[in-house]
Amino acid sequence: MSRIEQAIQSVLWQARWVMLIPVVGLLAGSVYFAVQTGLEVWRALGSGSLEKALPLMVSAVDLSLLASVLIIFALGLYELFIAEVAQLEGSLNNVLRVRNLNDLKTKLGQVILMILVVKFFEKAQAFSPKVPLDFFFFAGAVALLSVALWLVQSKDKPIK
Repeated sequence: MSRIEQAIQSVLWQARWVMLIPVVGLLAGSVYFAVQTGLEVWRALGSGSLEKALPLMVSAVDLSLLASVLIIFALGLYELFIAEVAQLEGSLNNVLRVRNLNDLKTKLGQVILMILVVKFFEKAQAFSPKVPLDFFFFAGAVALLSVALWLVQSKDKPIK
């Protein structure tokens, strides 16, 4: 290998550190949404009634899932481009390990699906049917959501 090739490879290898910028930004966003989650829970606890607390708690779940998307994406980018995150003991080992881009997409897809489930139930709280056909559409939406969750869950299990 010539000196020029070695120099190019060295520059390219060092360029991976540029990925620290989005990793740090995503971690900061995750911290922001985690703090917002805490504030939503605090507001829910201080609201004094179930009717006021329930939407705030659903919003808190939504924010916490968004925080988890950002942290999973940050850890995934770090593992893919910079270095392997120190292995943790216990069940978190599989959650944080990202071997390739497909692993990262799968983990993000699962969390995004959960965000969509929470958003669906936020909208379902305000559901007020006007005609009987509205019930049919609502039931269809619940069925499609169930199928989506089943597909994601069944993908992780080996076929017997």
